[in-house]
Amino acid sequence: MTTTTLHAPEEVQARIEKLLLEVDELPSIPETLMEILKVLDDPDSGPSDLGEVIRLDAPLMARILRLANSPYYSSRGDITDINRCVTVLGYRTVRQVAICVSVATSVMSAVAEVGGGLDYRELWRHSVITAAVSKYLGRLAGYPDPEELFTSGLLHDMGKFVLEIHAPTRYSQLIAARTECARSLSDMETEEFGFDHGTLGAAFGRSWRFPEVLTRSCAEHHNPPHDVRADRGDDRAVALVALADYLANSIEPCRSDLGFDPELCDATGLHDAAGLTVAQVEESLPVMREHIARASAFLDLD
Repeated sequence: MTTTTLHAPEEVQARIEKLLLEVDELPSIPETLMEILKVLDDPDSGPSDLGEVIRLDAPLMARILRLANSPYYSSRGDITDINRCVTVLGYRTVRQVAICVSVATSVMSAVAEVGGGLDYRELWRHSVITAAVSKYLGRLAGYPDPEELFTSGLLHDMGKFVLEIHAPTRYSQLIAARTECARSLSDMETEEFGFDHGTLGAAFGRSWRFPEVLTRSCAEHHNPPHDVRADRGDDRAVALVALADYLANSIEPCRSDLGFDPELCDATGLHDAAGLTVAQVEESLPVMREHIARASAFLDLD
């Protein structure tokens, strides 16, 4: 394994952008997702516009309707139309689910094609658990948009998927080496590639036009802001996702090594930044586990 000299931020960004352009297996942003993001950017758009875009992509619509009828959202079993789905679940929920499903299916397919050593299905399981915990913590902390936190948690480790696509052999070797030396995976990624999975995930998110709260959750989930500003909702979102990532690894440990070591985290600092006490979170663990179990509907998006 080689050691890479650290570079200035501008050079790191240039190298990442070059990587994203050169990796043949890396999926480009799906056309439907581009249209969904256009709808979200249009202040005059509404639920019917979102439904019209989703209806044009039959596989995506089928996945969204299946999730809408799952225990995580309603268990009604009677939501058969996308407009009805928007009415029952709400515009914000459906748009976030549409983003999650679009990104997940594209990236997971690309990773499966590579056939590397990373247990990408277990990484996806961890992502789903982090998403469920993020949303639950958001409600506990009074965050105004818990669905946004679900999406942020689900996509926080996108950089690991991209590294697996870019250099599957080197990346699996690096994760195995981290286990032996008990160092931070982010530090070892930076030495090996010149950037870590958080920085790469944020760059990938920007190339797919993710909102800033999603790209920041990718970039900073291992280094969240400690001085959370009241006038910056993104600060609180990043802090909640960082705490959710830690909790997901602690209460639902990964069944294969994905390079995370909870013992290297400042658990008290993560709780403080998220605006929650350790006691609050510990008292909520039984309900949190119920939310995790219901979120299993996101594990199979085929």
